[in-house]
Amino acid sequence: MSSIEGITGDIVWPSDAERAKYTIGWIAPMPVELAPALALLDRISTFHVANDSNIYQAGKIGNHYVVMVILHKIGLGGIHSVAGGMYASFRELKHLLLVGLGGGIPDYALGEQMVLGDVVVGRQVEHLDCGRRTPNGFKYTHQTYYPSPALLKAVNTLRATHSLHGTRISQTLQGIRKKLHRTIRDNPEDLGPDADQLFDPDYHHEDDDKRCDSCCDIRRSKSRQERGPKAHREKDSPLIHYGTIGSGNSLVVGSKERENLYKEFGTICFEMEAAALMEYHCLVIRGISDYSDSHKNKEWQLYAAATAAAYAQELIMRLPAPVHDVRKC
Repeated sequence: MSSIEGITGDIVWPSDAERAKYTIGWIAPMPVELAPALALLDRISTFHVANDSNIYQAGKIGNHYVVMVILHKIGLGGIHSVAGGMYASFRELKHLLLVGLGGGIPDYALGEQMVLGDVVVGRQVEHLDCGRRTPNGFKYTHQTYYPSPALLKAVNTLRATHSLHGTRISQTLQGIRKKLHRTIRDNPEDLGPDADQLFDPDYHHEDDDKRCDSCCDIRRSKSRQERGPKAHREKDSPLIHYGTIGSGNSLVVGSKERENLYKEFGTICFEMEAAALMEYHCLVIRGISDYSDSHKNKEWQLYAAATAAAYAQELIMRLPAPVHDVRKC
């Protein structure tokens, strides 16, 4: 993971009064997803809390005190204890965000195109782990969860604002790059349309030990230009998609399964943590780093994590400023 400028070297054991200021929790599943998030905080302190095994990174975004935590493993199994510890240690939390990477569906609705680096905001989450096997294949049973009304209201307000004025994601990405110590390997740059190839649904990745550019037939893929004008993006200008996110304990790694789940549940993005957090009515924000097929690579991960974090910052700035109880602070 890239290192971040401005992190304090102190390990802080915050008092109850100090912790009472924090009203927004932010969970990042992996280091690559936490790095751009940390770059958004004005000043970062590392928090330890008694009887809590989590390690927190805390700071401010606008007028909001935000506390961030990373998972010790990806998937539903590791997230309950992390979220439970966070809510026990920071009892004044009002909102919870899950921000990171996801696999997207490239073509949905009336020809809408999703490309790598775009952002998906979950208006609802479908838990897709359970089901039964039938003669016609696996039949999912599902549960539907929703973010809190306050977060959905902020999403709708921000969406309307974007319709008039556009997003600030491009400017935010520039700020993230300035704070991340730049190396050749860790740099959240928009890799551009030439690095975004969508392979045919019936063409599977040739060798799990090799990247697509060294083993897959590029003639079996489409570039953004070949996908039509709705797949065009200016540099650092991802499109934001709103819809249903599918969540389960296993990755969706096949175009056929991806399309079937979209037809049945309307899922436009897939990930592995959200279902375990919906009891907290969290909002799920995912940057698209692959197309939920067998052609996975890590090239787009840091940039997609940065676009998701940039959207999350804008959303936080739309939330009403918290009013702290002076008896607690």
